[in-house]
Amino acid sequence: MKEHTPASATLAERLAEASVALTLDELPRPVIDHARHLFLDLLGAALAGADTVEAGAALAAVTRLSPGGGPCTLWGTASTASPAAAALYNGILAHARELDDFGGVDHSGAVVVPTLLAIAEAFPPLSGRRLLEAMVVGYEVGRRVLDSAGGYRPHNHGDGYHSTGSCGSFAAAAAAAKALGLDRRQTTWALGLAGSVTGGTWAFLVDGAMGKRYNVGRAAENGLVAACLAQQGFTGPAHVFEAEWGGFLGTCARSSQLPEELVRSRPPGYGILRSGIKPYAACRDIHSSLDVVLELRERHHLSPEDIAAIEIRLIPEMMQMIGARDFPMTRIEAQLNLPYSVAVALVTGRAFIGEYEPPWLHHPEVRRLAALVRLVESLELPFDSEPYLRLMTTDGQSYEGHVDFASGAPQTPLPAQRIVAKFEALAGRTLPAATVAALRDMALAVEEVGDLGEVARLLRAGGR
Repeated sequence: MKEHTPASATLAERLAEASVALTLDELPRPVIDHARHLFLDLLGAALAGADTVEAGAALAAVTRLSPGGGPCTLWGTASTASPAAAALYNGILAHARELDDFGGVDHSGAVVVPTLLAIAEAFPPLSGRRLLEAMVVGYEVGRRVLDSAGGYRPHNHGDGYHSTGSCGSFAAAAAAAKALGLDRRQTTWALGLAGSVTGGTWAFLVDGAMGKRYNVGRAAENGLVAACLAQQGFTGPAHVFEAEWGGFLGTCARSSQLPEELVRSRPPGYGILRSGIKPYAACRDIHSSLDVVLELRERHHLSPEDIAAIEIRLIPEMMQMIGARDFPMTRIEAQLNLPYSVAVALVTGRAFIGEYEPPWLHHPEVRRLAALVRLVESLELPFDSEPYLRLMTTDGQSYEGHVDFASGAPQTPLPAQRIVAKFEALAGRTLPAATVAALRDMALAVEEVGDLGEVARLLRAGGR
């Protein structure tokens, strides 16, 4: 994004100026195409979450919080709610299966897209062109905020914040402000309000609680409410980032502060290009090990009984996040458990939705193989290195593997046909085939859609 504000302007004002000025016409075609695929992928990931226990609990709560319904669809259901309640529910839904995109705030799509489709239904019309602009702005601002907090590892591991919640609120506010047509001053207020109450921590990791999903939904809700307040003249702090007392950086970025990252000159759409699409239903830190294990399994025709031991060397931050030794009891725990993921992939040859649920979640062979995994915290590995895996067989063979970038990363993107196939498989769990096809076609041609309310209505159980 480009910005032309004076040097005396606050960081939020400079972000706001650049956000307001961005247009679809200045974006390179690869940025637009990637945004379309991220939009499609997020809808599929969310629809796949409709039958989760998190979705059921959230639906019951949101229905109580919005008892009269409202203009906005609660995706995958026949229910409606207020815009804020819909952003909360659909954000939770979008992250429920751990299949939404990564590399932004970290999970930008699950925050930004529910916010925008709530606006599309509550304050129509929202065109596909404006949605793409707002997506690019939301992904850009969210990633810049995370970079200003030192990046993913310092902010999540050092500060203890779940960045999708803490930085996602800014992403949602920026996207909502763009979609609603807010000016520079109003957008500054929206960012200031979102940052005044943003948060979300990693405490859920201790017991596999649903808080990880709530952090995402709450960020979407927070950003939407902040933008709506700002639109009506409710002011927010323009110094939300750099205020000496209570500013976001001083309060929430204790490990590392890089305020210059908020306004560094970058090509238009750069931020959204840093988001990737997941092939596996697990924490992204697990993906490269899954790539290695599945490749070794296929190349050497390995069966579970062939495995004698597995050693994985990984950086301390990954050990902290995915290195739990106890066998997981719930889907959420399993999705953040490296030994389980490696074991279930060796047994089944997959690591998608079913592999993180019964019967595999309680399968004795998966449990046996998980116990064979030895995790080694390696301080000598480079910062943010992917793990190194060594697999030993019962006949004395040893196979090693490592990938620098796991499949689905921006450096190793999934082919377009695989992204579409993933969407169809996920959306087909909740919606009829004809509706899935209609959603697919509208998402892939979103630039031509005049009113995104039609897309939101297709997300309703029963379709239109």
